[in-house]
Amino acid sequence: MPGGEVPGDPEIVTLPRLFRMAGRLSAAAGPASAPGVLAERARMLAEAAERFRPDVVLIEHYPFSKWELEPEMRALIGAARSASPGVRIVCSLRDIVRKTRYEDTALTPYEARVLDMLEGRFDAIVVHGDPAFTTLEQHFGRVADLPVPVHYTGFVVEVPAPRPSPAPPWPYAVLSCGGGAGNGEFLVASVQAFRGLSETGKLGAMRLVVFPAPFADTRQAETLRAAAREAPVELRAFSPEFAGWLAGAELSVSRAGYNTAWQVVRAGTRGVLVPDPAMSDQEPRAERIAELGLATVVPGRPLRVDAIAAAMEEAMMRRPARSRLDLGGVAGTRAIVEKIGALRGR
Repeated sequence: MPGGEVPGDPEIVTLPRLFRMAGRLSAAAGPASAPGVLAERARMLAEAAERFRPDVVLIEHYPFSKWELEPEMRALIGAARSASPGVRIVCSLRDIVRKTRYEDTALTPYEARVLDMLEGRFDAIVVHGDPAFTTLEQHFGRVADLPVPVHYTGFVVEVPAPRPSPAPPWPYAVLSCGGGAGNGEFLVASVQAFRGLSETGKLGAMRLVVFPAPFADTRQAETLRAAAREAPVELRAFSPEFAGWLAGAELSVSRAGYNTAWQVVRAGTRGVLVPDPAMSDQEPRAERIAELGLATVVPGRPLRVDAIAAAMEEAMMRRPARSRLDLGGVAGTRAIVEKIGALRGR
């Protein structure tokens, strides 16, 4: 999906979109068109590799997940190796390895297939996390059999942003989420929890600023607008200024996806995490963050307004936490990838 501006003015190759519908790949013209779109994506990736002649190719998730995209991954890797002898192919993982429904298979054959796909195709793995938080061994049992080295980069997270200007004249909490299908229900439940606490006077003059998902569907947006019509709730369009709003907030309520969770930790904001049970990485991430005293966690199933309200109240009684984890993954990733690239041809 299109995003915001990317610093550094890189050349961007936009592939025709694929998405999941009813558990399988689909495209704009329907599921039957998906194989043709996948073939076109493979062609475009191979052409880009031939044109760029890269030193390093960084591939997210695959082969630990995204198996449905294997044809285009093979095309990209093959073209890069042909066009640029000595190119280094690197698998990029987040802190917790997340399988998707396409890898819904027993653990032993899953691990065997990952190892087979890494062998001879990849040169390294980078994990965007800190081993003091979690290690690859805790999520993939055959790390000792990996045919490539593993590097930890630190968490890749935006630097603290300036607070909104002009700053609001009242204290506020922020509520945000990713683009998952169940997030409309989560946002509405969180608004109701906040309003209930506010009506009892437990939050003083605090207001709730809501940043819905940038790709929320029309029905979700209408439901949320109806829930946020009355004070002390303010609905805002998702924007690049979110990090600044987060930095100035007294409290954050969010899901536990990689980007949001680590933004909250870096900002040092009191955090309530409600992991999305449909995303296999969110519950273990949230539990570990809570174990380190960096946030309060509410189980995501079933969604209970009273549980979210209790977590908000608990979080507000705690001091904002400061993390000692490595949050320098932007610079860390660059340094590691440049080092890997320097090995090209050796």
